Amino acid sequence: MGVKRSPWRRGAEGGVLALIALIWGFPTLWVLYATFAGTGTTAGFTFANLIAAWNTAPFAEYTLNTIVIVGGLLLSQGIVGLVVGFILARYEFPGKSLITAIFLLQIVVPVYAVLIQDYQIIQGLHLLNTRVGIMLPYAVSGIAVLAFRQAFRSVPRELEEAARLDGYDMLGVFRRVYLPRVGPAAVAFAVITITYHWTDFLWPLIVTSSDAARPVVVGLALLAEASESGLQWNLLAAGTAIVIIPVLVVFAIGTRRILASFAATFDWH
Repeated sequence: MGVKRSPWRRGAEGGVLALIALIWGFPTLWVLYATFAGTGTTAGFTFANLIAAWNTAPFAEYTLNTIVIVGGLLLSQGIVGLVVGFILARYEFPGKSLITAIFLLQIVVPVYAVLIQDYQIIQGLHLLNTRVGIMLPYAVSGIAVLAFRQAFRSVPRELEEAARLDGYDMLGVFRRVYLPRVGPAAVAFAVITITYHWTDFLWPLIVTSSDAARPVVVGLALLAEASESGLQWNLLAAGTAIVIIPVLVVFAIGTRRILASFAATFDWH
């Protein structure tokens, strides 16, 4: 039986959490205010800043590039994560622990620790200033592999045995027994991938030299450096809003599902 907390203690804890949330979220709130709050003749709620920022730089092209990059990485990481995670969860073979450790190491070691080597490889493949060049170093995700591995390990063996008695081969067992039960892991992995690669900056900045492949975050940085808009804070705030609003919408729509998925996926006790 848990210890019952007093109303005063619950209120204090709620107040502390609210204060932390306010401090953490203040920059985002300021950006949204500066974006949609008009000045002068456009006082009040307005989309003028957002439209002006959108037209100042080729944000349509930047956004399309970002969607293609994030979508491609979501697909490649998801497929590899499903296949490799299933093999690591359900099969025994020599070197299995070593392979698992390698994927774990990919999470622990910062990606920028091998930035020079990645650049040399992309340059050797003649993929600089391309979407594929941005995606290639991230095509396999250790988080996806380990998340799906954990999800597959949680499926009772009895379900697999029952499916085999019904005449299903391994592919049928995978599709009908295992795949429907990895929803929480898929949501958790998708949130991590989308938020990380939607806002990734350094690597795309290094390997792109034109608008043909630049994602929206790099476009925002170039907007900030442009002499004609460098001091127009309303445009910079609006450009930042273009970057963060899609992520905020995703979290606003699916907060409960996202939190439940993370709790189910990363509870590895």
